[in-house]
Order: sequence, then C-alpha cells, then structure tokens
Amino acid sequence: MEYQIALARNLAITPEEFADAWNETGAARAAAEVHLSEAKSVQFLDPTMAFTILLSVGTNIASSELYDLLKDVVRRIREKKSARNTPAITSTPPATAPGTHIHIVETQKPDGARILVVDIDRP
Repeated sequence: MEYQIALARNLAITPEEFADAWNETGAARAAAEVHLSEAKSVQFLDPTMAFTILLSVGTNIASSELYDLLKDVVRRIREKKSARNTPAITSTPPATAPGTHIHIVETQKPDGARILVVDIDRP
C-alpha cells in the first residue's frame, strides 16, 4: 500500500530531513520505503502543505504503528534541530514540549490515494 505523507510547513522539516531520519530508524525503514515527491495534489487540501513524501508500506503494518513511527520521526527531527540551535549554557524547552501535539489526519482522494497529513499544535 502506498501513502502520501504531507508535512505541514509549521513543522519546518524538509523532505530530505524526513527521508534521512526515516531511513536512520530501523523499525521505520523495515516498515516502509520512503520516496520523495513534489506532488502538488495535496495543495488542494491545504495550501500550507509544501510537499509530499511517498511511503510504500508493507501489508503487515497497522495504521496505528505507522502513525507512531511518523510521530517518532518528526519528534526526533525537531529535537535534533532544537539541540543544534540552542546554546549549551541556556536551558530551553525541548522542541516537542509538554502540551505540544503531533497529529495525523488520514484522507482518501476519489482515486483511492491515501494522504496522511502531519502537523503540530503548540500550546
């Protein structure tokens, strides 16, 4: 099965960062294969979506497991970026601070394509 992953601009994650982080995670890499795409089809859903990433998922993975993997990858990217941008002598909240919620909404287009829209709510 193939999913289009649409990352909201407010995540500030590039397709390359996502693909690299996905491939660095053994469980994620075993569950699905990442393909970068410049599909414009997601923009009809929400103009805040910049691009999509195609995931080829094996039939033996549950949606909830896929969602957990997506959230974990996004969380790790944001934490890595936060650590890079934070001086060592200051104490700042983590990129995924308490009250921050990464959520995923699945939609299905008339042609059967499945889109998982990933974004974040900040408190």
